Amino acid sequence: MTSLRLIQLNFETGGYNLLARVIINDKPALLMVDTSSPKTVLDTDHLQKFVSQTELKRSSRKNLAPGAASVYSYVANIEKFEIGSVVIENYKASSVDLGNINRSFRGMGNPQIDGLLGCDLLRHCKATIDFENRELKLGALVEPSETPANAVIE
Repeated sequence: MTSLRLIQLNFETGGYNLLARVIINDKPALLMVDTSSPKTVLDTDHLQKFVSQTELKRSSRKNLAPGAASVYSYVANIEKFEIGSVVIENYKASSVDLGNINRSFRGMGNPQIDGLLGCDLLRHCKATIDFENRELKLGALVEPSETPANAVIE
């Protein structure tokens, strides 16, 4: 098990966000931990920091990210995605427009984010969030054994 120290952003409304420092293709990135995001995504405007233009593919899949302006996303292959000591190779990352979130963060003097750390990686890394100590605890990466399907599991 590995532990990753999180950054806490406080807001006047009483809410807050947690940010994780990760490494994408040997470059540092700042991702917002987002348990409401089904998939880990990168901001379209920041994607070029991590992959080259030739690795981008236009996807016709509709984008459901909150606050996103575009209904389309791009897909890029991340050769190495490091979250603490967990290393994920050849991760297919989608990108979405997180410009509204970043403008809001910048307006409050907060750092901009490169993306959202979503439930796909949190689940497959057996993650738990310790809110009191601002830690993201991760187990070993477990690859999904089933083909994804639309389903409700109770």
